[in-house]
Amino acid sequence: MSKQDKAVKLGVQNTLGAIAVSSLLALTSSSTAFAQEVLLWSDEFNSGATPDADVWSYDLGRGFNGWGNQELQEYTDLPENARIENGELVITALKQAVGNGFTSARIRTQDKVTIKYGTIEARIQVPDLADGLWPAFWTLGNNFSAVGWPACGELDVMEMGNSAAISAGRVNQRVGSTAHWDNDGQYATYGLSYDAPQRLDGTYHVFRMEWTPDFVRTYVDGIRIWEMAIDPQNCFSCTEFHQPHFLILNLAVGGTYTGKFSASDITAPLPAEMKVDWVRVYDNGYTELDGSALESPYLNPAHSGSWYNVDQSGHGFSIEVGNAFDGSPLAVVYWYTYDTLGNPIFLMGQGVPEGTGVEIDFISPYGMIYGEFDRDSVERPDGGTGYFDFSDEDNGTFRYEPSDFTATTWGHTPIESLPITKLFGIPVRGSASD
Repeated sequence: MSKQDKAVKLGVQNTLGAIAVSSLLALTSSSTAFAQEVLLWSDEFNSGATPDADVWSYDLGRGFNGWGNQELQEYTDLPENARIENGELVITALKQAVGNGFTSARIRTQDKVTIKYGTIEARIQVPDLADGLWPAFWTLGNNFSAVGWPACGELDVMEMGNSAAISAGRVNQRVGSTAHWDNDGQYATYGLSYDAPQRLDGTYHVFRMEWTPDFVRTYVDGIRIWEMAIDPQNCFSCTEFHQPHFLILNLAVGGTYTGKFSASDITAPLPAEMKVDWVRVYDNGYTELDGSALESPYLNPAHSGSWYNVDQSGHGFSIEVGNAFDGSPLAVVYWYTYDTLGNPIFLMGQGVPEGTGVEIDFISPYGMIYGEFDRDSVERPDGGTGYFDFSDEDNGTFRYEPSDFTATTWGHTPIESLPITKLFGIPVRGSASD
């Protein structure tokens, strides 16, 4: 598959797959289904000890004039400033006896995961910001290294810690969203803020940006913070917002946004941890993803379709990869196979994709009569565990450990490594211009 093919992601619209999903929903006790927007990419921070180097890079040092904002921290790539722990990204600001007295971390997906339009979400817990801490979730144009700022464009999904919020006594309640760009050679900016009725620090909240060719809108927990029209009729020099951007997560100390410019001004409790449960990108009908990280065969909707082994005709797998109602990644598998007497049977299961594969907990529906379906008569014994690993979006291997039920009832034995090939895939939806 070409890089362009990988950049244009998918929807889930396959009849066979839909049958598998609906059947699974009817047979499992806990119903899960795909949400309306298809999850295209995510980092769930569920593996490793530090941010995935295939996805994230670090900004390092103090930067020119404190990253242009008179910030006090030095950014590092040390685990004490950025680590993965308990399924969370933890960015920690520390007080140090060197430099300006603080270290922290800023990570970015430049060139590795780039986004043009889409719904972008992160579930974030900020620390007590009072006073002087500045957490942010934002984007820059991926051409930043070539054209600089503000010509690259910037979209702030969330930033907190503003000096006006400090003065108003609402520093842990006020969320800001701002756009920055070059307006025919002149710096331009537009932003608004929202004051939550309660403190936001210390608990998780979902920050979301909806980005289309016409609008950028941001939200906290579903409440709109800000909206900006970016169509040519309303924004005459907004080309920066019609090109790929990359993601940034950071926790700054001091600087112009906070109005705190010396170590003695920082009164927020330290160490301070900004925690990120996940970052996700959904297709909104216009979305284009690209970047080197998408060259890897991480499990995504492009793997959805019908899979089989070329030497074993008559049975195989229908695999759906998408997202559940809550937006979390989900893979659903329908396995059509046989017992030792040659009678057709099927197993169904689901699992959470991780990396290039997924572990599936199967159930083995039992007690149905062909042509009839009585939900109460169906038993759902353990169907064993399957393991799928994919070398690309058309080839993979399957491993299987039968349960006591499938071993004794169907005569199933372990499968150590079965090569599988995608027979056909779910039709994809590209960008709006396709």
